[in-house]
Amino acid sequence: MEIDKFKAMVARLEADSAVSPQAYRLKVGALALLGFGILALLLGTVGLGIVLLVALVLAVALSGGTALLLLLKLGKLLFFIAVPMFYLVKHGVQALFVRVPPPAGEPLTRAQAPALFAALDDMRRRMKGPAVHHVLVVDEVNAAVVQRPAFGLVGFPRNYLLLGLPLLESMPPDEALAVVAHEYGHLAGSHGRFGAWIYRLRHSWGTIQAFTEQMQGWLAALVRPLVRWYAPYFNAYTFVLARSNEYEADAASAELVGAGAASNALKRVNLVGSHYQHFIGRTFERMRDDERPPADLSQRWAEQAVRPADSADARRWLAEALDREGDVADTHPVLRQRLMALAPAADLQVLPPAPAGPSAAEAWLGPVLAGLRSRFEAAWAERVTDGWAERHAQMRQERKRLDELRALPERDTGQTFEMLRLQTGVDVAVDQREAWAAFNAAQPDHAAGLYFEGAERLYHDDAAGAPLLERAMALDADLVKPACDRLFAWLMKHRRGDEAERVAARWRERDAWEKRREQELERLDVRHALVAADEATRQAVRALLTDVALRQVATVRFARRVLPMDAGAHTYVLAFTLTMRGRLLGRQQKVLQRLAAIEWPVHLFVCSLHGSPYGKLRKPLKAVDGSRLV
Repeated sequence: MEIDKFKAMVARLEADSAVSPQAYRLKVGALALLGFGILALLLGTVGLGIVLLVALVLAVALSGGTALLLLLKLGKLLFFIAVPMFYLVKHGVQALFVRVPPPAGEPLTRAQAPALFAALDDMRRRMKGPAVHHVLVVDEVNAAVVQRPAFGLVGFPRNYLLLGLPLLESMPPDEALAVVAHEYGHLAGSHGRFGAWIYRLRHSWGTIQAFTEQMQGWLAALVRPLVRWYAPYFNAYTFVLARSNEYEADAASAELVGAGAASNALKRVNLVGSHYQHFIGRTFERMRDDERPPADLSQRWAEQAVRPADSADARRWLAEALDREGDVADTHPVLRQRLMALAPAADLQVLPPAPAGPSAAEAWLGPVLAGLRSRFEAAWAERVTDGWAERHAQMRQERKRLDELRALPERDTGQTFEMLRLQTGVDVAVDQREAWAAFNAAQPDHAAGLYFEGAERLYHDDAAGAPLLERAMALDADLVKPACDRLFAWLMKHRRGDEAERVAARWRERDAWEKRREQELERLDVRHALVAADEATRQAVRALLTDVALRQVATVRFARRVLPMDAGAHTYVLAFTLTMRGRLLGRQQKVLQRLAAIEWPVHLFVCSLHGSPYGKLRKPLKAVDGSRLV
């Protein structure tokens, strides 16, 4: 569903729910029943082939072979019946046993982490919820509960609890339990039977959609469009109810561990997210000096996590989290609203106390903790090693080039721009605003220079950067998306949501244009207009053709394609025809391969003008002046 349509629907349903909550819930229930009808159709279609096969076997067995003789007498008719039935049975069996991949993570057993499982058992007993079948530790600042069917589309749901190790390293056990209880509360029905039912249905339809995406054959083509329509629509329609359920899950968490611990947990999750992002950012800054990533990332985070972040940073992170506006795509209410619902009289600006005693990771994971850290940091290092080494080498080259540019007695405009761009990236801690302002004063219409100055000013929280980015986008449309990224982040930081949404809409509009342009660029459409290429490009292409053996080639024509989405794009077509001898000898594929193997200086398609579909280009190419190269 398109984001604008989604937002409009959510806004309308929020108003409907506020006016008449019961009527809204009745509509949600009716929509859920429609989903069961779609699911019944899906299962019925999938199982029809199996039912027919079983019926046929029973008929043959019970009739003593009479039914089989009758089928044999039908001759050709039997063939026309048997082939579709075979495929129906095949796709039905395959579909019923398609396995949706389970969540990834390091599995924990009761013997490995008895303290954790004891806490989970107590939580389940007090909240009267279903069993947790699998506990996985993941390398994320997050915790979640996920349901997956045991046997493809049908089968008993299996509940997975995902615990982020970086999060557990940063929280005391009672606050970590509050986070887990919030997630578990959705399964346990903390927001009533109807709310819990809808919560599970939302997740089930996500599973069903993933399931249908993995189906193959004509059966998939039959059911996939219906699921693709219903699942996003159901998700959007139940969004308002899902958001209200978050408050009820918070209340269930507070009932388990206390309102104070639950409130501190909400604050700390937001602080840890910012702290970990800052920690990872500082880690990647080491690429300038270190050839390889650190091998002890998890251990270093564990040491930092137990120490409170700098109080100024922590207060800033908390203030940003409290000021953050809601995202219409996220069912979680904003932090300020969730805290006020838990403790209306509490001071929201107060930081949670520094953890005392062991962290949740130490208390719950005990002897397996060291092994988990080691495996996660090894996996992280393996993921980033290639990119790290490549970026380290690139930064060394950039420093070398920067030194060369700085050593020049005089620099032209291009060299000055390159020097400023490099030193902005290399010397991150140095304020480059004045340097960029001086450059743009000398070249007032340099779009890239305006973009870099605007981005640098917003980085230093200087509002003067916004109009500079606007000018850069007006001068060069290719800067729209990167400039909108900078503007959006800055506007959201300052709680200017309406302006940020307009910037986001502009980004989406440009992104949609680029995608349509890319589709046109990467597909040779015979309906697109053709015009003469400029002389320099023609000569460059002709020079490469002289180095290629073109025996049995009659003509080679060359022209620029005119894309409807971007008439100025530099994309070309190189088309050839064969001599009669070449056609008789079947040389078309060899010529195509020979021409396609050339490293052309421009974006172009190579095609033959014999046959369909590119034979339709013969007349348009002949009509282009100077198109004939050979």
